[in-house]
Amino acid sequence: PRLSPYISIDSYVYRDKVTYLATSGCCDRFNPLFDGECRQICVPSGGFTGRGDGKCVDFAETARPLGNIWTVPRS
Repeated sequence: PRLSPYISIDSYVYRDKVTYLATSGCCDRFNPLFDGECRQICVPSGGFTGRGDGKCVDFAETARPLGNIWTVPRS
């Protein structure tokens, strides 16, 4: 929906598992990473510092992108 807090969801292989990164549409919001059971793993980016929650600092260097799952429709 247009009121979604996220603008896209992309899939990645991270630590040998398929994961899903939800990207926020605006400033200072976290971009959480979820596993296949919709459990939040960590927050690799976003927030006030832009560095997420510090629990998966290797995400940008080690995650392998698989593709876009969803993008908010804009009209």
